[in-house]
Amino acid sequence: MSRRKIIIIIILVIIAGGVVTWSIYKRKIVKDTVSKTVADKTNNLYGIKTDKLDIDEVAGNLVVTNLQLEPDSNVYNNMVGGVDEPSVLIKINIPALTVEGVKTPKALLNSAIDGRKVMIHNPRIELFFTGKGKDSLKSVPDKEVYRQILGNLEMIKIDTLSVVNATLITRDWKTGATRMQFDSVTIDLFRIAVDSLHEKDTTRVLFAEEVAVKCKRARWSSKNKLYNYEVREIDLNSGQKLLGLNRFTIEPTLPEQKFLQQFKYATDRFDIDFHNIRLVGLDVPRLFRDEVRADSLVSGKSSLHIYRDLSFPGDGKSKIGSYPHQALMKLPFEVRIKKARFNNSFIEYKERNAKSEQSGKVQFYQVSVGIDNLTSYRQLMAEKPMRVQFNARFLNAAPVKALINFYPDKGRFTIDGSMGSMPATTVNQLTKPMGLAIVEKGTLNSLDFNFNCNDYAADGTLTMLYDDLKITLLKKDTADNTLSKKKFASMLANIQVKNANPNKKGDIRRATVHYDRSASKSFFNLIWKSVFEGVKQSVGISN
Repeated sequence: MSRRKIIIIIILVIIAGGVVTWSIYKRKIVKDTVSKTVADKTNNLYGIKTDKLDIDEVAGNLVVTNLQLEPDSNVYNNMVGGVDEPSVLIKINIPALTVEGVKTPKALLNSAIDGRKVMIHNPRIELFFTGKGKDSLKSVPDKEVYRQILGNLEMIKIDTLSVVNATLITRDWKTGATRMQFDSVTIDLFRIAVDSLHEKDTTRVLFAEEVAVKCKRARWSSKNKLYNYEVREIDLNSGQKLLGLNRFTIEPTLPEQKFLQQFKYATDRFDIDFHNIRLVGLDVPRLFRDEVRADSLVSGKSSLHIYRDLSFPGDGKSKIGSYPHQALMKLPFEVRIKKARFNNSFIEYKERNAKSEQSGKVQFYQVSVGIDNLTSYRQLMAEKPMRVQFNARFLNAAPVKALINFYPDKGRFTIDGSMGSMPATTVNQLTKPMGLAIVEKGTLNSLDFNFNCNDYAADGTLTMLYDDLKITLLKKDTADNTLSKKKFASMLANIQVKNANPNKKGDIRRATVHYDRSASKSFFNLIWKSVFEGVKQSVGISN
């Protein structure tokens, strides 16, 4: 045998032995190296553990089972108060992780990863907010999370990353209390690139060219635990520029009176349910930077219930600056939606009167609301007012519509409204419990008004056309807790009240309205009181 053949045989034996040795020990080598690498690259803030790790060097595949990544609380405590203190910490448990087609040799041991596909199955991801920096529910600092996990890796390129059936929970770091929980989350990230070139690319989301996210349910509670919030069937797709929500609810945790007993002062109790919400033409990268920009927002069937008990005293706090458009401009994120449409809705305002101890319900059926230039940008609202078109059936009896234009300065808005014909007795379900009066007979033919309003007052005109009006005033009988007629007072009232408009000569009375806003009252209170002032003038009531 020649020396050359001997050398070749020796080399082959060494190679074969090396392969066998690597096959036996590679799992431990990589496993230990990965743990050390994660610790080194995160300054020992995170530790990683795995139960099983299989590698196919030829195909460039990696399979990991029961991967756990956890922050070291002692290391974090040493960072508190320093410039490197993170606003969020991550805890991850992944039952199965698969990496396919890694192109860079020994990628896990070097500073670059170039692969085809990453699959993460049934992970449980917990984000702990520490109270540092922008610690809030509205923002998950994605780039900070990436840096904490990836450390000093200089380049990552992955064709597809898929997260299947994930559970994501946000918590308070100090107390461990749950803030939000997302169930059955599926995430697909396409064409991921993490490097110096793409880090500042504002067109990407989570470093990916395209993102698709689905979530079966998201839920959280208010700080005072009096409301539960829930979103069902979330569907976000950056390629289609679409965000869909099957249902969004705000549900009180206590019945009406028990809810209000949690407060010293009169408080509105809300019960809200929206179906089939769609944001179309959505700028998804901006959404992840706390901006909502879209061509349109469309909502299907929805309902809004508001309850208030007037036996509770008012808190006396000024509500100046809290009109809807003013509240929009105070949002911690930017909103710019060209058109918004809410269809087939129901609105109810229920009010309990302290004198009658009964409740009346102002109800609007078949509500449709259209909003043009829905925005929180002051400049955009100055250039073009935010316009709201409201159409409904009042008490399911008369058509009602209103057009509101909102302007950015001094709470200014204008409102033009009208209501069609209905029997005047229809309003008894409101006037009896809320105003201690009933309409005995009469027909309301039409009502039209227009007001110019600001932070402090409303001015305008109102015209109400009606026939054959007769009313009866009521009082509460303390003996049996019922309402009875005030006969003499009713007679005087009907003498004062003009029973028709126009009068027998055909002259139409138009009320000129000036109403000074109570600083502690709301936007809707100003509108209602201004309308009521005009109605009183129309029927001849002077006080």
